[in-house]
Amino acid sequence: MSENTELAELEVIARETTDVAISETVKGELIRDLMPVAVRMQGYADFAASITVANQDDADHAADMVKRIDEDLKYVKGHEVLTQIREGLFKLHRRATGFCAMFTEPMERNKKAIRAPVIAWQEAERVKAEEAQRKLQAAADLKAAQERARLEKEAAALKTPELKAARLEQAAMVVAPTVSVAAPKSELRTSKAWKVKNIDGDTFYRALATRPDLRGYVKILETGLERAKAANPSAEIPGVVFEVVVR
Repeated sequence: MSENTELAELEVIARETTDVAISETVKGELIRDLMPVAVRMQGYADFAASITVANQDDADHAADMVKRIDEDLKYVKGHEVLTQIREGLFKLHRRATGFCAMFTEPMERNKKAIRAPVIAWQEAERVKAEEAQRKLQAAADLKAAQERARLEKEAAALKTPELKAARLEQAAMVVAPTVSVAAPKSELRTSKAWKVKNIDGDTFYRALATRPDLRGYVKILETGLERAKAANPSAEIPGVVFEVVVR
């Protein structure tokens, strides 16, 4: 990506930022149009806080208040100036996000490309070090075993019980040293994480019956259950109790 492309994109962002700036004129229009709604909102809040419905008149009054709120909601949501600002800000946000990605995405790709061979080398060195450690440890274990066998053989040839016991004790104390082989490492910061490779759903769900600790990994989709009930009101789902809610 050329420098000119990035600078051109920056110019577009600067222009779009100016386009969504709220001037004094726009601010005046918003105050003029929305102030009456703001005043009515206090009335809606007061009514909602004190509403009681005990008869037909109360219900009709409440329904009328809901109708007024719906009208104001429609007015605010469809307000031309607000819509232009909202859409402009969304467009600007998307543009700024894309501009940021012009820098970050290539650098992230390059970083990954640079890290990959280093990590591969590091892993190969770790495997080699583990193999070398296994061989050296096996050799140390064999040497210790041979020394114990020699001392035990000498003990078997001794006639004096005290000397025999001392030699056997000496043999028991022969232990191979723990061998450690350090693998070379780069200065890259790395971390290890477990990733799920495969899930046998049938096995997992059967285990839920006897493994309560696994239930935390399963999310019951209430919205899905509600949609299923709406599609088939006679459906019965074990363990699920539905209720009809009128909105």
